[in-house]
Amino acid sequence: MQGKELNFKVNLTYGDDNIQDDGFGSLLQLMFVFFGVIMPIIGVIGIIGNILTGIVLFRREMRSTTVYFLRTLLITDSGIILGAIMGVSIISITQLDSKELLFNDVIYPHIFTPINYFVMALQTLNVWTTVAVTVERYIAICLPFKSINICNRRNAYIMIGITTLLSVVYNIPRCFATGFTTCGDRCYMVITTDFGKSYFYTTVYSEWLYTILIYVIPLLMLGVLNTLLIKELMRMRKRRSVTNTKENTEFNLGIVLVIIVVVFIICQTPGLVAQFYFLDADFLMQWTCVSNTLFVLNSSVNFIIYTAVGKKFRTVLLKIITKCLCGSGASSNIDREVTSLTTIKETYVSGVTCDELSALTTGD
Repeated sequence: MQGKELNFKVNLTYGDDNIQDDGFGSLLQLMFVFFGVIMPIIGVIGIIGNILTGIVLFRREMRSTTVYFLRTLLITDSGIILGAIMGVSIISITQLDSKELLFNDVIYPHIFTPINYFVMALQTLNVWTTVAVTVERYIAICLPFKSINICNRRNAYIMIGITTLLSVVYNIPRCFATGFTTCGDRCYMVITTDFGKSYFYTTVYSEWLYTILIYVIPLLMLGVLNTLLIKELMRMRKRRSVTNTKENTEFNLGIVLVIIVVVFIICQTPGLVAQFYFLDADFLMQWTCVSNTLFVLNSSVNFIIYTAVGKKFRTVLLKIITKCLCGSGASSNIDREVTSLTTIKETYVSGVTCDELSALTTGD
């Protein structure tokens, strides 16, 4: 089994050695625990959370440029979860049953290459969308005067489109690195092609480019930008008593993104460690179980972050839940209350007197 990249080939090889033939029973059990039990539980919770997140983020009132990037992250996160369960979890369960032949010997060899390409392309898009939204937040918060011309819907769509295209094209070599061949009647096995064994693919593409483009550059950029964002957010917090509603909104969005990036760095860093050869082969396999599970965890926790920290997200979510449970009348009342509170806050910041504020709230 290769320790490089997100590893789907859990039941086949490590280099040229067959796991099942070399007595790696304990390793298969470890994979079952992480990939067959923990990962699906995390994934199911993540999918439910992502569905709720999508219901909120795709509503008409969620229209900031940051939301366009967050929608892209939502789609890639959901795809990564589903792909990981299809490509890792199921085979980790079925490979322990020697009588399970349909999935192990027929279905899995046929879906391995497309699922591997699908998830790796989504990972690339997910990583660079995280970088893009961090850059967008940095410009909006740290360079507010320049953000007027840079942080708009058109540029967001262009950036998302370019990132998507590059992610799709960059991962095309994976389609030609593996395949399948027959090993008997209704029996197939995943194989590495000649191209997959070439120096370019194994060393230049899978090691150097993957490590640099998916880990080193993004993590360095996110670390630097996140540090600058945190410093600026701390300054904003000191002057929040005299700021306007727009600055408070930018502050809250900034906090949400900082937490998302911190979680991203924590979950992705173990994968970076797995790219180096100094780890013992057995330990590398165990480390891969942890890093791949964290990879799926990273795609499953954003709903919790949005709900815990995102004020507007909570407001819209509460509106949706109330509408579903109590009807549209209660939802309209919430809208009026939120609008009233926003008006009061903006008027107070503008310097309205106490008497005028009292009149505003009583409707006199």
